[in-house]
Amino acid sequence: MWTHESGEELHPDWVPRRVPFEVRNLLEIPEKAWQGDVAVLFAHGARQSDDAWPVGARTHPDSDLLGLITLTCRGQDDAANAAVKWIRDQCAANHLELVRVESFSDRHPHEQRADFSLTRFTIARSESPVLNGWTLPTGLPQATAGRPARRVSNRGRTAA
Repeated sequence: MWTHESGEELHPDWVPRRVPFEVRNLLEIPEKAWQGDVAVLFAHGARQSDDAWPVGARTHPDSDLLGLITLTCRGQDDAANAAVKWIRDQCAANHLELVRVESFSDRHPHEQRADFSLTRFTIARSESPVLNGWTLPTGLPQATAGRPARRVSNRGRTAA
């Protein structure tokens, strides 16, 4: 779910506004970012001069940069929307599932909110099982020709 700073939850397939961006560094999620089949990434954007916004993805504030996009936009909502589109596209291209999207932009001090964007993404590996290699289980007990009758419990019944 996408949670807007107003508290409104939106579905991750819905992005309020498409914002064009340029991929500067491809997003690569290292194996150490995964906890089982789930990874959490943060996309942090900051306004530069002339409304240029670089948005980088990391696992936590002091980790290595995992990828970078740049865009020209009107503000933090546009930067967050571009980050959602970028991460969603990367998930689709790499057979990953975007499970949850949350805006953390309201965590910046009020006077800085217009110049920063912070979005958290929860991503899952979405490997679907294939039928190749699956066989019927063996060693199960043989079914008997006549099954015993099913007993009906008298619990909860009252005599009339």
